[in-house]
Amino acid sequence: MYNFTVLVQKEDKYYVAHNLDLWIVSQWLSHEESITNLKEATKLYLEDETVNSIDKKILDNNYFLTNIKV
Repeated sequence: MYNFTVLVQKEDKYYVAHNLDLWIVSQWLSHEESITNLKEATKLYLEDETVNSIDKKILDNNYFLTNIKV
């Protein structure tokens, strides 16, 4: 079982859920449904990948989240 970092943002009338570790995106009209759809999309993605390729992709992410003051 994997734990993934997820960002959900509201864009107009849709909630967009981003799996930041695997770069998978899903959307829906509710926050909960966008996450449910993202889980399904992530499961489908994982079916076609090996454990090594998933681990490598997660460990090789070259991004970080931070805040700035302007």
